[in-house]
Amino acid sequence: MSIKQGIISVHEDEVESISSPYIDLTHEISDEEQQRRDASWSFNIRKFFWDGTGKHPKEQQYLAKLDFFLLTSSCLSYFTKNLDQTNVTTAYVNGMNEYYNMNKNQYNYVVSMFTIGYIIGQIPSNLLLHRVSIRYYLGGLELLWCFLTLIMIAVPPQHINGLYAIRFFAGMTESAFFPCLEYLLGAHYSAAEISKRSAWLAIAGNLSGIVSGPLQLAIIRRFGHSSMPPFKWMFVFDAVITFPVALYTMLANPNTPSTTTLWYFTEEDKKVGLERRRLIGAEVNTRTDYSWAKVKSFFDTWHIFVFPVVFLAYNNSCTAISQPTFQTWLKITLGKLADVYNTYPSIITACGIVLALSFAYLNDYLGGQKNVAFVTAFFVPVLIGCALLAAWDIPIGLHYLSYFLIGVPTSWGQPFIFSWINRLLYHNDMKRNFVVVVTNTLPYVTGAFVPIFVWNTKDQPEYFVGFSYTAALSALGLLATWTAYYFSRRDQKWAAQGKALVSESESF
Repeated sequence: MSIKQGIISVHEDEVESISSPYIDLTHEISDEEQQRRDASWSFNIRKFFWDGTGKHPKEQQYLAKLDFFLLTSSCLSYFTKNLDQTNVTTAYVNGMNEYYNMNKNQYNYVVSMFTIGYIIGQIPSNLLLHRVSIRYYLGGLELLWCFLTLIMIAVPPQHINGLYAIRFFAGMTESAFFPCLEYLLGAHYSAAEISKRSAWLAIAGNLSGIVSGPLQLAIIRRFGHSSMPPFKWMFVFDAVITFPVALYTMLANPNTPSTTTLWYFTEEDKKVGLERRRLIGAEVNTRTDYSWAKVKSFFDTWHIFVFPVVFLAYNNSCTAISQPTFQTWLKITLGKLADVYNTYPSIITACGIVLALSFAYLNDYLGGQKNVAFVTAFFVPVLIGCALLAAWDIPIGLHYLSYFLIGVPTSWGQPFIFSWINRLLYHNDMKRNFVVVVTNTLPYVTGAFVPIFVWNTKDQPEYFVGFSYTAALSALGLLATWTAYYFSRRDQKWAAQGKALVSESESF
């Protein structure tokens, strides 16, 4: 139901979903049992960690299967994607810089070529999701970037342009992946379930940061005297890890509830999946065609304008730590050895993972409605940390704290932004997908060229321009976050008024 300019309208698919249950998931319990559950610490702890607790046994069985297969395939895929995407950063501080004589902006060109490919491929790739089998599509893309990662070892030092070309095509193949996974999570989970699953997805990506440094260190020790530079061996290991994950994606990814044909779902399970969507008022049919009229209608509401700005501010702010700022400070200013600057960033990532999971589980337990608080909790410490690092002449202890302030929150910003979009747009599946894709695309438009100017490698390790820019960007993110909160509360108020008016009209 929606209200616009005083007019009340009801979506036809919503009316149909309300009147046509797929399967009965009613789980009736006595008042005494409900009171016992409310007072039970063990029950509430179990419910905190798994929201299937207390639901109908059929739904519990379905949710257990969904959690295992969808989350394992998605998280493993996103882990390998980020490992392949960020291996260039790790390689840069472990020999690639010297191998390719990157004494100017070559590193930023490598990053920007990936970003340009990512931008070009993203929206067209995700428009296909409503017409193809998602599991085969994603698995095929994984195989492609596995191959592209492997052939990076063949680029000689005098032909760095070949590296630019490979990273461009790698960006194109990886462009569909993240927004598709967020779309899939939104296609299966309710508002009170999605934050923790989205957090696990984000953490899988962050784990690549934990693994990348120690893996490179192990490779340096094992292949330090190899005829091939050790940083190239990392590309080989990344490809070896990616290949079996691609095959698993094809085997385990369930597609959407209305299109799944997976072997582990019974016919009853499929009905449970559809009924779960019906009960939250979500659009069930996900096999529909795009039209210009439909796409134009997506621009009639605020979501398409505000959420991309929120995520742009988040994503581009993360560059303050994804650039080798912390590593170069440890290496150049403090003179630390490889075993330090390759492993210390992993501590930041680990702290972020713990907090991200804690916040996500808490948000879901409270009903999944507190996104604004946790997105705000990302921007505030990043703003403070970047302001301190822009000043630069601060005590070493404050330097460490500042890198923690800009690094730790990166783990939880993303899941709370996209779970917010998913829960607000359940009723329109295609619009939800489109807003997710556009939201994910905009940051990479600025990310394609801004780092060249604000994160110039000649400025390392101080990066005054970069840290100042990120502090301002975080302030913009705060403003956009609370703008989204204002409009979402306004829409809720309109919807409540609409339901009251419909109830009044039905009483006559």
